Amino acid sequence: MSMPQEQPRPAYAPLAVLLTSVLLVGLALTWTYLGMRAVMDVGGSCASGGPYEIATPCPDGAVLISLGIPVLVASALLGSGLALSLRAPTLLLPMWAVLFGTLGWNFLDYGFRTADGPVWGWVICGVVFELMALPAVAILVLGLRSFRMPAAADVTNPAAWWAAYVVLAGAGLALGAWTFAAWS
Repeated sequence: MSMPQEQPRPAYAPLAVLLTSVLLVGLALTWTYLGMRAVMDVGGSCASGGPYEIATPCPDGAVLISLGIPVLVASALLGSGLALSLRAPTLLLPMWAVLFGTLGWNFLDYGFRTADGPVWGWVICGVVFELMALPAVAILVLGLRSFRMPAAADVTNPAAWWAAYVVLAGAGLALGAWTFAAWS
């Protein structure tokens, strides 16, 4: 007489932390993107506090850059480690591509959107940031080209993971925009 085999239980705690990490990546990306735009609105540099006279005070919300980047990196690293243990797609490549792509966009947008002609320092930074995003985008695109839809019962189905990531990152973006507006 053989004993029935138990089905492996899903690891709920690592799954919950992974999904929270995706939400935090979206939130932190939004804080970084909007905070950078706020600083660029006042000329690209500002300061707050300290013993010296401040020529350009930082706008409200700019402080979220200093929170956004560490939260972004920590969430992507933690989430990627857990994703590997769950056989899910990692967060590092998408985070890299979106971070440098959006910050490059900010530089290019502000570099070309001037009445006096291009601001070449920002345009060059924008091009460099887009070039830094390019390898991650290329790897993601090449990975999608070789992607095949697995059976529906496959718990490692990348399409299901990516769908969940997009929904949660979108919720993080919305939460990031809301908290940025509340802070500003």
